[in-house]
Amino acid sequence: MRNKFAIVLSVLLFIIMITFIQLGAYPQGIIPINTGATGITQSLFTTYLLPFEIVTFLLVAAMLGAMYLGERGENK
Repeated sequence: MRNKFAIVLSVLLFIIMITFIQLGAYPQGIIPINTGATGITQSLFTTYLLPFEIVTFLLVAAMLGAMYLGERGENK
């Protein structure tokens, strides 16, 4: 019962999150297709390169830690 509730809740929250992101980033509902490297990619790999690399490292470390903890729990 709790698993079904968690799945339904996570899907609902995902849909709400995507809706707010869509409305916040593109209020007119128009999504630019061919922006080239002038948008987020340009700033991500120039201005925000160091924070991007730090977040990447932290996410990989969290993933490896979760895998380690998951393996350790199966042995008991």
